[in-house]
Amino acid sequence: MIRTKGCVSAKVIDAARNLKVIARHGVGLDHIDLHAAERRGIPVVYTPAGSLTAVAEHTWMMILSMAKRTRIMDNAVRICDYEQRSRGENYQVEGKTLGVLGLGRIGTRVAEIAKTGFRMNILYTDIVKYAAKERKLKARKVSLKQLLQRSDVLTIHVPLTRLTRGMIGKKEIAQMHSHAYLLNCARGAVLDTVAAAKALKSGRLGGVGVDVFDPEIPPANHPLLKCDDAILSPHNAAQTEEARLNYGTVVLDLLRVLDGKKPKFLAVPEE
Repeated sequence: MIRTKGCVSAKVIDAARNLKVIARHGVGLDHIDLHAAERRGIPVVYTPAGSLTAVAEHTWMMILSMAKRTRIMDNAVRICDYEQRSRGENYQVEGKTLGVLGLGRIGTRVAEIAKTGFRMNILYTDIVKYAAKERKLKARKVSLKQLLQRSDVLTIHVPLTRLTRGMIGKKEIAQMHSHAYLLNCARGAVLDTVAAAKALKSGRLGGVGVDVFDPEIPPANHPLLKCDDAILSPHNAAQTEEARLNYGTVVLDLLRVLDGKKPKFLAVPEE
């Protein structure tokens, strides 16, 4: 069983001659060689919905913190700078457009909060078309270019694969509104955080929220660490008691495999 530390590489899998099953205590699978496991006939089980609520809530914490300039305003009160209230305006998210890159479980929950809580318009980009979700959320599937150009808030919820690595970089960020908020609570390598920091500092983004970096831990001189309009957290979006309990259910799938039964959540390698 693996949590976040280490890597289950092909070398590790091949060396473990008695290996029967690999259990991921969490969601991301990028540090497990799924192809190597498949070649050996070793099932990989995980908990894809384990952190759904925790990460969705964390995403919205970041969105609202940027929109209401929480860091700046909190600091103003602490240094008795009440003139800060007149320097710049807060941002109202109601009625704006939320762009979701990856309308999986977490992306859907973030979109549900946007629709029911803030009456936002929902756009999404995904390799899959979700007709039922589109009807429920009144969402529209668009190209990545359209998502970048039309989103007031763009939130990333895709897994890290060869297709998503570096997916949002300098070129993509340049297509976004200068007032837009960009968030990544998925995997660090999907977003070029240096490019995001440069865009933020030059006024070409309204805010950046990041829970994941590549590499982790980011270097002390990373430009995003010096941006007042960035909301950052140390990859702790899923660190709730409820999420950890949900992750623990992977043991049930592990036992199913050892008992010769089909697991409930079986990971499959990218094509």
